[in-house]
Amino acid sequence: MKITAVRTMPIKIPFYKGEKWAGGTRYSAPSLIIQIETDEGFIGIGESVGPTIPVIQTVVDKEFAPFVVGRDPMELESILHRLEEYCVNWKQIGYYGMAGIEMALLDLRGKILNTPAYNLLGGKVKTEVAFVGYIFIDAPETNAEEARKFAAAGYTELKMKVGRDIDLDARRVKAVREAVGPAMKIRIDANQNWSVPTAIKAIRRMEKYDLQMVEQPTRYDDVDGMAAVARAVDVPIIADEGCATYEDALRLIDKRACACFLVYPSEAGGILKAKQIVDLANHAGIWCVTGSWAETGIGTLGNVHLVASSRNFPFANDTHLNFMTGDLLREQLAFHQGSIKVPDRPGFGIDLDLAKLELYGTDFEREMVFYDPKDPQFQPRIGQIL
Repeated sequence: MKITAVRTMPIKIPFYKGEKWAGGTRYSAPSLIIQIETDEGFIGIGESVGPTIPVIQTVVDKEFAPFVVGRDPMELESILHRLEEYCVNWKQIGYYGMAGIEMALLDLRGKILNTPAYNLLGGKVKTEVAFVGYIFIDAPETNAEEARKFAAAGYTELKMKVGRDIDLDARRVKAVREAVGPAMKIRIDANQNWSVPTAIKAIRRMEKYDLQMVEQPTRYDDVDGMAAVARAVDVPIIADEGCATYEDALRLIDKRACACFLVYPSEAGGILKAKQIVDLANHAGIWCVTGSWAETGIGTLGNVHLVASSRNFPFANDTHLNFMTGDLLREQLAFHQGSIKVPDRPGFGIDLDLAKLELYGTDFEREMVFYDPKDPQFQPRIGQIL
């Protein structure tokens, strides 16, 4: 069997409302859908997400596809090795493209072998994967109402974006805690917007509301600074932007800078590399959750299979699906009590709707996931003293 084509389609799905966070406001979910075809009729489907879809598409189409076409799709390790060696000098952007190709190849493998992708990753540990109720920066009363809706739908964990205004953030967290009561787990995410002293001040201000964890309070590259925050507060710290790759994870472990890794297959270079980080964390006694670049149902299913095949995901994971006005699957993924059931179909269980792919791929326009097109004066800055 040979790979005959690598086809890509950039898509963008609008959100119901803007997602306001420390780095800007997002109004849609852009991504790159990858289909790898074979001469025996099998098609593997993957998704690349990241900060700049047009660049990622160029990487896949012009740089990576020539190394993939003509190969046996079962030679996964050899193909990925060639791609990784090729982009060694620009791997930060190359990994986003690799992640989508790898997912499509794993999907192909599962279809060829007639087995779910989780069996290619170690076997199923969970039958359902839990997700957080995502709450973005807004008025305290608005966030409180959003939290009540998530609680009514059966979600047990919430994730709140913070980082622009400590006073407002404290009032928002207080309002949400009062709205949902003591049983709901609440974590906050500053997206590296605080300096070390500001992070300590802000966390101490909000920890009385029983925070589950605090995500990336300080700069991604200041591992010593995050370790100082972790020692100064009573709330566990999650590494997000600071934990993109296996090498990042080693540095975080060495400094004991966090209690949890936020793992992104997109940033790690694929699900297999993300699983290496998860295995490393397991040996180091560090928890894991998956992050999200606002994947469609395709990328979300990739995360579902990763989590389902690991023992080290004790918490709810990230997703933006509840904010999207549509999806690319024939049937949108169903959340039951905040969880998605792990599909047992071959590969990742993706049922792609080609009409929807065409709909959301028509007249694709790049959207900056940072900054805010409706507020051109907004200027994000990480590591601020607020």
